[in-house]
Parts: sequence; structure tokens; C-alpha cells
Amino acid sequence: MQVTRVRRHLVHALLVTTGFGLAQSSAAPEAVSAARAAEPVSATSLAAVPEPPPLIDDPRIPVFSHAILRFRTRAQERILGRDQAIEDEFGRVVPARQIVLDDGKGPAATNGNSLGSFVPIENEAALAHFYQSLEELQREPEAKNKVRLAVYGASHTQADIYSGYLRYYLQSRFGNGGLGFVPLGTDRGWAHRLDFKVKGRGFKVQYAQKRSAPSRSNRFGLAGSAAVAGPHSWVRISPDNTSDPDLTASQYGLFYAAEPEGGDIAVSVDGDPPVELPTRAPQLEPRYHTFERSLGWHQVEIRTLESGGARLFGLSVERAQPGLVIDTMGIRGTRAANMLLWDQALWEEHVRRRAPDLVLLAYGTNETTDRGQPIAAYSNELSQVLTRIRHAMPDASCVLVGPGDFPKAQGTTWIPRPRLLEIIREQQRLAPEFGCGFWNTYEFMGGEGSMSAWARSNPRMGSQDHIHLTARGYVRMGMVLGDALMRGYDARHLPSDTRVAVGRVSELTGGSTAQGAAADSP
Repeated sequence: MQVTRVRRHLVHALLVTTGFGLAQSSAAPEAVSAARAAEPVSATSLAAVPEPPPLIDDPRIPVFSHAILRFRTRAQERILGRDQAIEDEFGRVVPARQIVLDDGKGPAATNGNSLGSFVPIENEAALAHFYQSLEELQREPEAKNKVRLAVYGASHTQADIYSGYLRYYLQSRFGNGGLGFVPLGTDRGWAHRLDFKVKGRGFKVQYAQKRSAPSRSNRFGLAGSAAVAGPHSWVRISPDNTSDPDLTASQYGLFYAAEPEGGDIAVSVDGDPPVELPTRAPQLEPRYHTFERSLGWHQVEIRTLESGGARLFGLSVERAQPGLVIDTMGIRGTRAANMLLWDQALWEEHVRRRAPDLVLLAYGTNETTDRGQPIAAYSNELSQVLTRIRHAMPDASCVLVGPGDFPKAQGTTWIPRPRLLEIIREQQRLAPEFGCGFWNTYEFMGGEGSMSAWARSNPRMGSQDHIHLTARGYVRMGMVLGDALMRGYDARHLPSDTRVAVGRVSELTGGSTAQGAAADSP
């Protein structure tokens, strides 16, 4: 109790000296002028300012403005639905009763919306290139045109929910550059993207950790996968909602391969006459087909013809306008070391063609189950992966996103996995050696035993398997990860008179809510 009091005094001093006031966190909407609340929010409102006034910059505290809080709320609601946000536009936790009514049976569940504490990026200096790219995009948008993020990981990433939140949030601030790279294939719904659908027949997905490894298991592209088919197969890519202006696109790029087994493919857009492309070559050869249409909602179809099969990697879906693009490339059940099985030359060419300014590597959950592997062997494999990353992207910013709490079932209870903390420690140790940051998902969730609270909360934030999060849980993860990624940038570029405090300092106060004093606001 004494430690908690000391922490609270520390937080109070920090907030006062930085100009943050907890009283501001519960300000009523009327406190914001009608003109300011009504004006449209644009990326230019957050543009870089020369030499902002000196501020006490504490990495334990996120940086917000009224505009940023509105962007966050809109990004949440795009995934969860209208009026279903976790936090409102003033940074206040939404009461659980607005989502799920309490039936009065048993003890009241924890408000799931209050779970998830702010955790900064360790070695935040690793984000320098990403920040510089954002500055260039805002200073000379036509010259920079795109800021790109590549997000790699396992099933948490494959769901495209936390990365989808990042896409909505960052694009609302820096411009919508398009959906990004869509891996192709229809293996049990493997190819999933928020707002876009991939349907097909005859294509099978190949990736490194399949038990029945394909004969050429390393012929993977940007996402570490390939969609392979014989004659008379087809795959279609289209937006889910053809009335949402945010889902329009105009620039497309098909990533595919020519190889000895290849035949011919036909690419058509919106049912127009197809363009036929040969895919046969003496040896593996990466190829690309780019095309443009007027800005709109387009369906792209790729068919294999009678002459043979095809190996497709993915389709980039973008806009000509300047903005931000996030390529989400998650594969269920994968480990970071699976990247070592990908054809390095092919993958590197694809990576350099996309030229990401920031790469996120979200691995570690599946590695936690590899009890027979010495931790030194895991560390060696991760070092090799990071060496490859740096060889392919020497200038890009890099962040390792660690695994969250992942307990093991023992009878009717859940117990910790000792290897989980070893995995996290190795990621923390290696990240700065390769110029990367580290974001601690385990700490964000609340540490040991936190997954059980997430799985029992109301509304529910964790799945009953105690591995995955719910859609709402992944949105919370995206929110806090996004706040951490942008903390250093906003600390430099937001003038002090535009900043607002929302009391989100529970990691310092020792409280159990993500909003501290603001959590009790109506």
C-alpha cells in the first residue's frame, strides 16, 4: 500500500510538470468549443512544427490531443461497430453495461474495457526512421507518397484486427494509401483481411510449417506463403463493402512467379477482357503485373488456363494519393524461425519492392510450447532471423512485439509457462542489438495470470482457449501498441497547448484499470 501511495505521488508530479492535468481527463464534451468539435480532422492538423517548446518527456505516459482521441475512437468503431468503442473520444473507459448487461448472477465481472495498460516501446530510438518517414510524408506528400509498415506474425497477426486498427488509426492521421498487400489462397479461410475477401477454387496455400511440406517448400514470397494451383483454378479479391469510400482503390500489383511447372494465367478486373500472362521459365523467376483503374471498388480475378498451373504470392491494393499502407502478413501456428526456410533472394526482392519504413515482428506464442528446444537454440534462431531482416531492410525501423500471457491448462485451473518469460527476455535482449525496439504484450495484459481475467471479463477480451484474444481484445492491443508507436513522434510534434491528459497511467499508479482516475468518469 505504501508503494502505491509513492507511485501516485510520482504520477501527480509528472502530470503537473508536463502540463497534464487529471482533471482534464473527465472534462465534459461541453468543455471543447463547438467550433473545434465540429471541424473536420485532417492529417495537416497534426503536421510537424519546427522546434516545439521544451517539455518534460516521460516515456511512461502516452501523448494525446483531442484530434488523436477522435481518431482512436473512429478506428475502434470501424471494427467493433457504432457506439461500441472501448474508450470514448475523451479517453474515458466505456462502462461494461453499455456492451453486455449484467444478469445479476455471481460476482460482477471486471469491465473488459478497462483491461490493458500503456506500455512504451523499449529502445524507442529504433523508431527514428519511421518518424522521419512520417515527417517527410507530411512535409512533401507528393514526393514521399507512401509510408509503409510490414507486420509479420502468427495467428494473432493473421486475424488482421490489431493491425487493422493500426491501419484505420494511422491512415486517418496520415492519409489512406490503400489496403496493402493481400496474400492469396483459400486454405480454410487462411487469406483473411479486414474489409476485403478472398474467394477461390483449386488454389492451395503452401507455407513452411505444414506437416506435409511441399517439394519446393521455400518458394514463398513477401508473406512467407504461396498459392499454388493447376489448370482451371481461380481466385477473386474484392472489398466487402462497395459503399464505403475508405475501401476504394486504383493501383494494383500482382506478385507471382515463373517456374518450370508454370502455365498461363489470365487477370481480369470487374469482368473486363482478361490479360494473359505466361508463367513458365527454366528456373524460378519473380514477376509482377501492375495495372490501374479509376478510384473505386474493383474485383480482381486470376484464373489458370489449360496450359498449366501457377504460383501466386499476393496482390497489392493501393491508391495513387499519398498516405500510409500496412501489409499484414500473419500465418497461423508459425514461429519466427520459419522465416529461415523461405527463399531469401525471392523474399528480399519482394521486401525491397515494398520498401517498408517500419517492420513489426509479432512472434513468441508458439515458441513457448517448444519445451524440448534449449533457450540458447531459440536465441540463435531469432538472431539469424533478425540478421536476415537487417540485410533486407538495413534502414527500416524495427519492433519486436512479444507474446502475451499464455497459461497452460492443468485440470480446471491455468498455470504459467516458465518458458514464456525466457522467450520474452531473449527478445528484449536481442532487439537493441539489431537496432529494434521491443513492445511487451505480456506486461500490457497485466503479467502472470492476466489472460484468465481477460477471458472472464465483461465484455470478454480473451478467448476461452487462453491463447487468443477476442476482436475487442485485439482492438485494445492495437490501441495501446499504436499509442506506444506514436508516443515519441507526438511528444516532439504536438505543441503543449494542444495536449490533453486522460489519466492513462495505471502502470505507475498500481491501479487495475487502463485509465486510472478517468475510469470512473460517466
